[in-house]
Amino acid sequence: MTLMTDFIRFWIILEIMGIIALPLAWRLFRVLPGRGYPFAKALGLLLTGYLLWLGASFGWLRNAAGGAVIAMAMVAGLGLWLVRNHRQAWIADLKSQWAYMVGIELLFLLVMMGWALFRAYNPEISGTEKPMEIAFINGVYHSSQFPPRDPWLAGFGISYYYFGYVLLSMLAQLSGVAPTVVFNLGLAAIVAFAVTEPLGLVYALVVGDREMSGKTLWGWVYGLLAGVFVAFMGNLEVLLEALHARGWLSPQLLHFFDIKDLASAPVTGRFNPDVGGWWWWRASRVIHDYNLARTSSQEVIDEFPQFSFILGDMHPHVLAIPFAFLMIAVAMAIFYQPRWENKAGENGVWDQVRRGFGLEGWGLPLTALLVGGMGFLNTWDFPIYLFLITLAYALHRGYDGLGLGKRLWQEIAAVFVSLAVLGFIFYLPFYLSFSSQAGGALPNVINPTRFVQFFLMFGVFLTALGWLLLAAWPRYAVRWRLFFQWLLGVWLLPAFFLGFSILAVVIVPSWRERVTGLLGSAVGDIVAAIVRLRITTPFTWLIVGVMIAFVAVLLLQVWRRDGKDADLETQGAPSLRIPEQSLVFALALFGTGLLLVYVVEFVYIKDTFGTRMNTVFKFYYQAWLLMGVASGYALYYLHTRGRRWLKVVGIGSVLLLTMIGLLYPAFAIPSKANQFQGKPTLDGAAFLQRYQPDLYNVIQWIEQNVPEDAVIVEAPGRSYSDDNFISAFTGRATLLGWGGHELQWRGSYEEPGRREPLIEAIYTSRDPQQVSQIVQEFGISYMIVGPKERARYHISPINEKAYLRLWEPVFTSGPYTIYRWRGASNP
Repeated sequence: MTLMTDFIRFWIILEIMGIIALPLAWRLFRVLPGRGYPFAKALGLLLTGYLLWLGASFGWLRNAAGGAVIAMAMVAGLGLWLVRNHRQAWIADLKSQWAYMVGIELLFLLVMMGWALFRAYNPEISGTEKPMEIAFINGVYHSSQFPPRDPWLAGFGISYYYFGYVLLSMLAQLSGVAPTVVFNLGLAAIVAFAVTEPLGLVYALVVGDREMSGKTLWGWVYGLLAGVFVAFMGNLEVLLEALHARGWLSPQLLHFFDIKDLASAPVTGRFNPDVGGWWWWRASRVIHDYNLARTSSQEVIDEFPQFSFILGDMHPHVLAIPFAFLMIAVAMAIFYQPRWENKAGENGVWDQVRRGFGLEGWGLPLTALLVGGMGFLNTWDFPIYLFLITLAYALHRGYDGLGLGKRLWQEIAAVFVSLAVLGFIFYLPFYLSFSSQAGGALPNVINPTRFVQFFLMFGVFLTALGWLLLAAWPRYAVRWRLFFQWLLGVWLLPAFFLGFSILAVVIVPSWRERVTGLLGSAVGDIVAAIVRLRITTPFTWLIVGVMIAFVAVLLLQVWRRDGKDADLETQGAPSLRIPEQSLVFALALFGTGLLLVYVVEFVYIKDTFGTRMNTVFKFYYQAWLLMGVASGYALYYLHTRGRRWLKVVGIGSVLLLTMIGLLYPAFAIPSKANQFQGKPTLDGAAFLQRYQPDLYNVIQWIEQNVPEDAVIVEAPGRSYSDDNFISAFTGRATLLGWGGHELQWRGSYEEPGRREPLIEAIYTSRDPQQVSQIVQEFGISYMIVGPKERARYHISPINEKAYLRLWEPVFTSGPYTIYRWRGASNP
């Protein structure tokens, strides 16, 4: 009963978020079929969370349910104010869209319930980075003001993009559901978003097509297919897993595909690779990098949403999914703004930009606030969606009749700069307290991606795009000369960039010494090895380059022709689409996704790992979302525009590959859920009560008796371990938690490194004055002595008795004892 009650309360709060944002969503997305209804919940969450965070950062609001309610009222008030002159039209649209809205709600509820059931059979907040994530959620939940306290570095605020954890904490506060339950319910809701929002995007593209009858039905069909592409389909590596498990992959094929650890996986004699363990993990490591000598592997992450949903981590790239689709919807709405007669000679650039974003001049700052939120949610995503929205504006102005001239470039620059600057300013308190491990961009010279691995990752989307290009290309008088000009540019620019990078290493003595020292070879040998490697592994560079050139030329050709044919409309919200306008936007999504996967062939962001691991991870993930949506429309285009053989072969081949990708959840979901055995629960801490009851008792005692702002001390922990569960599950800040992760978040180990010997002194020093100084410096109130502390600091019973001079035991459960500093006041 508790499971269902928690689900209902959480779901009701999500519904209320959608309701309060409904007027604003209607104003933002009025030009889209469906009027933006699938994005109302995400819009309400982002704006409410922003106002709560901003208020708590300046002391205007308290981070609690009351503060969240005030923020919700402000969002509702803003929406109602913006529809004050359009109420009749708004109400009429609500009445006309009721069936669509009910369908979206039923689908959202069904998917959320289904994934909540799956999580109920593997809800444990344990393993990978889940302890870190619950630490952040609890750190935010127990902080009355922002920035929130870092539970693993007492005295410091969280130095991470933590907005997603603010939203989860806010939902926990409003619903009254425990954070350890919200952890799993939040993931179930994200899966539902990842189905309904792509559906809403493709539905808008399809229903806006004036050349097709029965559009509503096909909008649902291809919209649902887009939801499958994004949320449920795995990559094609699962086919290799099945064939290897059956014993049908030879050693030569295993070597050819080179999937990390696949050759050592057991052969079961059946297609299902599940023999226990996390076999499904390998699908997130399809791209296999090596050092220059090809003697050792380098870790590369190529996650996709279904992997993330099965893994169950609530990392920022997962928390940002609903808002990534919201950004695509914002870009689409800008692209489909009513066309105005070009008044370039009468109005200035900024006047036109303000008008282009609509909402009576409020559209530009509101869009900046929304896209700026991506930087707070998952900083890597900010420039991606800033680019997409700017591109959408440029394409929109083309349909206004503005050609590729100076004025258009001025407006593009104005849009990009204004969104970037305002998006930064709106979230300035976050950036002022944020430090990062990122160290600038570096050339990727030694790790070109093998195309066979690239196709295993994106094969469904590349196939859909290929057939789309084949269907659309003959409809336009595309000049092949223009295509080859683009192709040469796409191929040669990165090649020149790498060439100049290598030349710089050869010429600059300090760089040459550093590289030769790092790689242990003479510079001539290094250059020869790089050239040989690039020549023998060219196909991702060449093939993706070809697809980018095709997309760019076709997009420009369709855009220019349609822009000339477009009828100018100056009022109301009429049917805005001309025959191929939806195609242009789909090509923009494909093009943005292809650029993301192309960039990492030549550039990566330097971090503490020293490889392109995180750059591939972050860029591939967004490419999956963008191309997943675009692929849904691509199949619709084949269905309506393609010749008969194209419909059969094109749609059939994409669906065949999709069915292969769906083997991944079919095999992995029962495996991760332990065949749905055991007692279901959504409480991510229930496993502690069952398997570590003494630790669970300690956590419960601290939750009930220790002030939220109290500082505790426990042994520092190892990353990706079960260390520091007490601080993680209570949100009470410890002196130092996962030190390795603090290095990643802050880019420096100076402060964590300073604290390690001080913590050791607290547990081992016989000098009361030294211990007292440390305790007073950090305001420590409680000390944990458990199995990890005893093992690390060799605490004997005699040594523990010595603590009584300075510490008072206040709670004991099994091997755990909580001591309170005798100088601390009672709670």
